[in-house]
Amino acid sequence: MKTKLLKTFIISSFILLSFTSNNSTYQTECVAIETDGYLIIKIWDTKKGAKYKPEQARKDAINAILFSGISGGNGCTTQPPILNKTEEQESFKTIEKSFFAKKGKWSIFTRSSATESTLPANLGIKKWKVYQVSISKNELRKYLEEQKIIKSLTNGF
Repeated sequence: MKTKLLKTFIISSFILLSFTSNNSTYQTECVAIETDGYLIIKIWDTKKGAKYKPEQARKDAINAILFSGISGGNGCTTQPPILNKTEEQESFKTIEKSFFAKKGKWSIFTRSSATESTLPANLGIKKWKVYQVSISKNELRKYLEEQKIIKSLTNGF
């Protein structure tokens, strides 16, 4: 009985997730994880292509770290999303608009946004703008802890 209930729940979850709207069309690729807490990623937008702007790339990189994480590869370990619980994501929504505003706090957590000259292998089209963005994951986490969005890693279980 428990197995059947679990299977039903999993199938229902997949169906529900497939109908969830997600306006993000960006893709990420891990470049490196630095010892000072910075995560360096390549990011590009499959819909905007050559019209993808550096500021949007930096915001999307922060968004990826917060909500979807970054898959491993190129010597990088998989980086799970910082906001990995529903209540954390809901709590972040209360500050999201001001956080991502033109002069919002998001910008202090990105170190650079340079156009990459080498495209990810799966693109193959030269009209893409691919950015290399460094995100201070440790500082972002610390900020979210101060805002009481997430609990401190040293808080215990």
